[in-house]
Amino acid sequence: MNTDMLLSITNTEPAVFLSRPNRFLLLAETASGETVKVHVPDPGRLKELLYEKNKLLIIPAPENSLRKTKWSLVAAEDSTGWILVNTSFHRQIATSLFTGRHSPLPFPDELKAEVRSPSGKSRFDFLINDEIWVEVKGCTLRKGKEALFPDAPTARGLKHLKELTELALQGRKAVIVFLVFVREVENFAANRNTDPNFASALETAIHAGVQIYPVQLSFNGKMVEYTGLLDHL
Repeated sequence: MNTDMLLSITNTEPAVFLSRPNRFLLLAETASGETVKVHVPDPGRLKELLYEKNKLLIIPAPENSLRKTKWSLVAAEDSTGWILVNTSFHRQIATSLFTGRHSPLPFPDELKAEVRSPSGKSRFDFLINDEIWVEVKGCTLRKGKEALFPDAPTARGLKHLKELTELALQGRKAVIVFLVFVREVENFAANRNTDPNFASALETAIHAGVQIYPVQLSFNGKMVEYTGLLDHL
């Protein structure tokens, strides 16, 4: 058993990017030459990954799904290999991480998902052992040797970050985990050029005691595996 594996995705199919009519929809050409509509779970710009004729991996929607799109985007290729861009897998990946040997956090005797914050203003991805509030974000942007988040301004991410800061200032344990899917990077940083408000808020959060864990991952088209922790700037 590979103890570094966090998730297996086995039923993907290859495709080629054609266009992106809106941030939640793209058109792709399958291996058989059919043009299909594909749901894009990640609303980010993804312009370094979604461009004409770039290779994609797509996955069929469940048979009983009422969705208009019969496919979802899983990954796109860059010079280093496949980059996972499907945010719907984040919870499964994070759960495997937190319950495995590579977790940066204490082992969860109790792991609750989608928990409303004490103020009631937000929902956080996880509450560990009724004391550690955790938000999970995915990072798919690489510039040089840096992994950067976000790749587009994120009002939702800013809201979560500010509330985690409030929790830390109250003496509670607050954590943000960045699932870094880009490879050949040496550190993680906030993307100040794209979202200066988020970058400033992240600095404030760190000073307030919010713990930051950029977790390096790799995806070979079938398995998501743990690689290590990145330094953050």
